[in-house]
Amino acid sequence: MRRCCPEHAVNWPLELRALRSRAGLTQRGLAELLDTTQPHISRIEAGQIAPHEDLAQRIRQFQNAPQSRGVLASIAASVRQNPHIACLIRPDAGEIRYDTLSAGMRNHPLFQPDQEGDRIRPEVSPRGRDLILRLKESGIFDGKVEAIETLWDTWVGDTPYYWHSTHTPIQTDRGERVVHCALRPLSEADHARMSEEWGGQYRVLSLG
Repeated sequence: MRRCCPEHAVNWPLELRALRSRAGLTQRGLAELLDTTQPHISRIEAGQIAPHEDLAQRIRQFQNAPQSRGVLASIAASVRQNPHIACLIRPDAGEIRYDTLSAGMRNHPLFQPDQEGDRIRPEVSPRGRDLILRLKESGIFDGKVEAIETLWDTWVGDTPYYWHSTHTPIQTDRGERVVHCALRPLSEADHARMSEEWGGQYRVLSLG
């Protein structure tokens, strides 16, 4: 069983609220970044629980980072070590490019051709061009939405892959915004079920 950090060691409610304010994140956005849930973040901020050690370590990567390093550099360092499939993306001259790739993403056969700084390849999915266009037009890079969720599919050789992606905006120290993307593999059945529940393969979570 994982041990919880002593509640007296760190003022976790204060630290999490300060971190969210600095990065322009909602509780949901911070939860996505830390690979946990919004209700869990809410309970920590309310002082009801302290984070378990593994979650506390992820929080400390941001909380203990020198101010000179900047929130984006701290988040990027955490993303690069992430064993799951995740990335940071940013707009650039009409394209959307990878800013940071996680270890899990770099090691996945679908994304092995991609490097940090490369544009997102629309041809990676039959709906790639449409999804990229929707991201550009959604206002997510301007902080106008809380998050965007997408469903998409692709093939590597004879192997199909089905994905659920959550895109969460993050505000940098310079006031710019990048987007954190967390990709979760789905079964074909779950992909079809979620698409039916959503009434499509794309949904926007509005602010407020």
